Order: sequence, then C-alpha cells, then structure tokens
Amino acid sequence: MNRIIRLSGVSLALSSAFLCASCHSGSSSPAPSSSAGPINMLCYSSPTTQVVRISAVFPIKTHDATTMVEEPWSADFRRYLAQSGNEGAISVTCDQVTSTDAEKEKADELRKQGHTVVETGWTYAN
Repeated sequence: MNRIIRLSGVSLALSSAFLCASCHSGSSSPAPSSSAGPINMLCYSSPTTQVVRISAVFPIKTHDATTMVEEPWSADFRRYLAQSGNEGAISVTCDQVTSTDAEKEKADELRKQGHTVVETGWTYAN
C-alpha cells in the first residue's frame, strides 16, 4: 500500500513539473513591464449625459499592472473636468486606443448618438 501511495506521489510531482515547464515554454511574449513602450489612452466623461467631454489621445510611458489598475490619468482627467466648471458627480472612462485618430473617431461616434462633444485637448502628464 505504501508503495502505491509513493508511486502516486512521484507521478503527481512529475506531472506537475512537466505542466509547469510547458507553461513557461509556451509563453510567446513577455509580461508588460514599466520598460515596455508607451501605450495610448483616451478619456471621456459619461456618455449618459448630453454633453460629453473628451481628452486628446495621450501616451502612458509606464503601464505596469499596478498603474493600470489605479489609473491615475482617470483621476487627473476627472479633477481637470471639475476645475473646468463641470458641476456634479463626474464619471470618467479611459480606454486604451491603438490609433492617434481615436479622439476624432470617438467624438464622431458620440455626435452620431446625439451628444454634444467638447474636445478638451487635455493630456496626462506622467
């Protein structure tokens, strides 16, 4: 009985080691780090209101996991809108974009939905 348990344990350990090794070798790209190239972001106020304020497309130089979760650019755009006279609660959404034309594309999309769009030209200063 002890021999069966020992063989099962060895088999399980070898299987786990093989699985772990195959996971590492199958990885095609390294995880994002703060030294990776910049990514572009675009922020805008809530599209549930008539007037939507939109930022310019801006690069984020660092995009480690912590920074992406905390989104300091979102808080800064919200603060900018509040200081610009926008009253009430301000909801801000920031999206990662691949095109520098994303600002125009988002503004056109919102206008087609019947919104008044204010292009602020705001960018995040990291």
